[in-house]
Amino acid sequence: MADVNNDMNTNEENINENSTPEAIEEELEKVKAEETKAKSIGREIFEWVYSIVIAIAIAMLIKGFLFDIVKVDGQSMENTLFHNNRLIVTKLGYEPHQGDIVILDSNYTRRMDYFDMLAAREGKDELSFFEKLSASFSLPQSCKKIYYVKRVIATEGQTVDIRDGVVYVDDKALDEPYAKGTTYPTDLSVEYPLTVNEGYVFVMGDNREHSSDSRVSSLGQVNEKALLGKSQIRVFPFNQIGLTR
Repeated sequence: MADVNNDMNTNEENINENSTPEAIEEELEKVKAEETKAKSIGREIFEWVYSIVIAIAIAMLIKGFLFDIVKVDGQSMENTLFHNNRLIVTKLGYEPHQGDIVILDSNYTRRMDYFDMLAAREGKDELSFFEKLSASFSLPQSCKKIYYVKRVIATEGQTVDIRDGVVYVDDKALDEPYAKGTTYPTDLSVEYPLTVNEGYVFVMGDNREHSSDSRVSSLGQVNEKALLGKSQIRVFPFNQIGLTR
């Protein structure tokens, strides 16, 4: 160790002896420039990461609360909407109204029942938000989110009836120029006339002979909490861009 230290001291003496003030000043400037460059790169990387995180957070907030773009899958809304159409759906403050085209989570009720079952097993009234979030990663297939696009036929408190291929709401026949095919009951376990429960809506697809909707007990009346939002604009295909009604 002594020899090493002596060598280092000798080298330092040689540098000091051989270095002019100008050379020392130049070396110091180089060191400062390198330090500044390193700090600048670090700051730039931080700013990029920060910007990306903020952008992702904003995108998630927009998608979760403001609007979303969804794809139509299937033929249940023909001839209003078609397979692979893309729609802009608004969410914030949405309240369902008769005639709205909505996107709904068809398995919402099953999933809530599943969470209630898990809570009961643990002796709780209900699971917390984080417990539901954790449980959502291992949901049975029948409880996972599957979105349907349908039309609101009636809202809470209204009475729906189907007679001779015609839909009646509060005993008034609906004018339905959008409907394709004949409307008839499709499930004998669903009895008419029926009154829509509080906090629920009754929905149908416009393609009445090829739609699984509130006429089927497996879906039934739809909880308003299962509504993703209202379809506003078709944005694809481009030659069909326009409001959805």
